[in-house]
Amino acid sequence: MNFRNARARQPEIVRSIQKDDRYTKELAGDISDLLRLTGPRNWIKYNQLCQLIAEISYHGFASLNNLQTLGEEYTGIIQVDSQYRNIPSKLLQLAAIILEFGGEALYLKTLQILEKCIKDNDEIVPEAKDKLVAIAQAMRSSPAFIKALHKSWFYLRCNKYQISKRITGINYVLIRHWLQPHFSLYGYKILGIITFVQVSLSLASILYDIWGQHKRKQHQALQSSKGSLRNEKVIEEKDNLSGPTCILCLAPRINTTLTPCGHLFCWNCLLDWLDERDQCPLCREYLKKSNLIQLRNL
Repeated sequence: MNFRNARARQPEIVRSIQKDDRYTKELAGDISDLLRLTGPRNWIKYNQLCQLIAEISYHGFASLNNLQTLGEEYTGIIQVDSQYRNIPSKLLQLAAIILEFGGEALYLKTLQILEKCIKDNDEIVPEAKDKLVAIAQAMRSSPAFIKALHKSWFYLRCNKYQISKRITGINYVLIRHWLQPHFSLYGYKILGIITFVQVSLSLASILYDIWGQHKRKQHQALQSSKGSLRNEKVIEEKDNLSGPTCILCLAPRINTTLTPCGHLFCWNCLLDWLDERDQCPLCREYLKKSNLIQLRNL
């Protein structure tokens, strides 16, 4: 028998989950009170696990015994498989419970291990390592956005409220669907649109901040490279100015040339000088171009 026409809608699913949340919080409070009896040290150390234990035990007991949760019983819904024909297997229901209440913790722990492996891997170049670590850190905040987007899709399409149900393919159907009240669901559709817009704006703001940081880093790198080139130019000019000077052009000597009388000049400067007169610019000794010696590596 196919129960596709008896699919539960947003109101029944939301009320069921809210009821179950209330009961699991009460159960977590009871477990916390029992843990307090073992001493304050144990209570401080393990109290954060009380909610997880309550949720897994509450939903696990119902699933393993093929029972409805109190929230499902209150709204008159039951779980069926992806084909809307049979009750989901216990293994599938158990997988959905683990994914729902421990999936995010497993996801974050996996990212933490992956980030550590990237940092400890010496074969990855530093630039790629920094980018991979930044991506892993950014992915830590992704569960909140994925949940919000999934919830907005549920409000719009009345599909699956929980991501774990979407992964495992578990659906909800009404037991007495012929008694289902026919009221408008436009309020949920509006809520879905508002949720989607809110998440989109938040993502756009984060992406804009990331883009701004990237541009600032590029600008800083450009300014740093310009500063390095400027410093190299200043050092080169200082080296040139601190070098030996030609008496003819009063500038650092280029292609240093030696005369027989022992004086040093620029090659071109001395040739220009000898074009007009055949004597040394300093000592006035007779000098010919054939007597010039150009010094290398000086």
